[in-house]
Amino acid sequence: MKKAEFSQFNEDQNISEARTRLIAELKMDSRVRQLFVNQNIPASVLETDAFRIDSWRKGTEVCTECTSLSSCRIKQKGMRPGLRYDGILNETIESCPYRDEQDQKESHCSRYLTSDLSEDMKTVSFENISLDHENGSYLKAMNASMQSCIASRGVYLYGNMGTGKTYLAACASNYHARSNESCAFVHYPSFCGRVSALTRTGEYRTEAERMTYASFLVIDDIGAEEVTDRNRALLLSILDARMQNRRCTWFTSNDDFSSLKNHFILTGHGEDTMEAARIMERIKALSIQIHLIGADRRDDNRSK
Repeated sequence: MKKAEFSQFNEDQNISEARTRLIAELKMDSRVRQLFVNQNIPASVLETDAFRIDSWRKGTEVCTECTSLSSCRIKQKGMRPGLRYDGILNETIESCPYRDEQDQKESHCSRYLTSDLSEDMKTVSFENISLDHENGSYLKAMNASMQSCIASRGVYLYGNMGTGKTYLAACASNYHARSNESCAFVHYPSFCGRVSALTRTGEYRTEAERMTYASFLVIDDIGAEEVTDRNRALLLSILDARMQNRRCTWFTSNDDFSSLKNHFILTGHGEDTMEAARIMERIKALSIQIHLIGADRRDDNRSK
């Protein structure tokens, strides 16, 4: 046997021995055995696809000690290498149980026509609010908010910063989204900023239309935006259409009705009490006031 042939023979023999050892190791691996049981994979596949199965095993090794989606160490959280057998063993990318659980919790988000909800607000609900250590005023406001939500009554939820207004409004919005209603949750100062930035192209009009026609709308933090003639006119048109079509509308604000009216009176071009009065007339027609009293909750572990 020539030297080159002998070297190739040794290499082939080493590969064969490594493959034999690998197959024996894979047979003892509980995750591999479970994979074969779950997908009804013939035992012979272990002989023909040992290296592919081992690649899958190594690629998912990091998942064995994972306890939640937030602790996932894979770059695309919750998406891991997978194997699928349909007569041939194929490599895939699949979601893990934690990803599936999160997707299920957020499935209602597809009902949002537009949304400024933060990630932690997408899954909140009235049922999950911890009532431990809550005072009577908060319980009263929360109960009134929940009952209004169920009855599809509009709400103007106001109070100091950090008392939990946005949280309750998000609970209401998610409730309606889970009921298969079209929803919009808009942080109003951010929306006004988008209007200003997109004035030339008019792209903001698409979002305004979605706010107009969503079955349920939250206008969050109204009164914190810069007042301009354009913003007031656009808001008035949205509120007017919602009032005419009796669409459920919620507001959150740091201002009571009186303070909010004063906020709308003054623009860069002077005072306009008539326009401010028209806006307030529609807000009052669309909602009941609920006053949320309390200290800033953002630094504790209760609902935000």
